[in-house]
Amino acid sequence: MLSFKTVEEVCERKSITLVIHPAIRTAMRGYEESFYIGLRCFLKGESDGIFYLPLPDSGYVRLVFSQRHSSGGHPILRIDPVTSEGLPRIKAAINSGT
Repeated sequence: MLSFKTVEEVCERKSITLVIHPAIRTAMRGYEESFYIGLRCFLKGESDGIFYLPLPDSGYVRLVFSQRHSSGGHPILRIDPVTSEGLPRIKAAINSGT
C-alpha cells in the first residue's frame, strides 16, 4: 500500500511544497493510492484537480488541488475542501473515531 510519505516525496522531487491541513492528512489514511493517482493526473494537466475524500458513514468531502507560488516564487500545491463545510466535517469524522 502506498503511504502519504510517498506522495510527499513525489512533490519533493518536483520541487513543489505540499500544503495540506493535518486533519485532511489524517482522514486520507487508506486512500493514499487514489489520492496519489489524482495528484499525478492533476500535475500532468490530465484532470480537474478534484478528489473525493470518503468519510466513514457520512458521504465524502470534495477536495481541490491548486497550484500557487510563494512570495519567493517557489511552487506550492494546496489541498483544500471545496466548500467551507468540508474541513469541519472532516474534523468531526476524525474525532468521532468512525
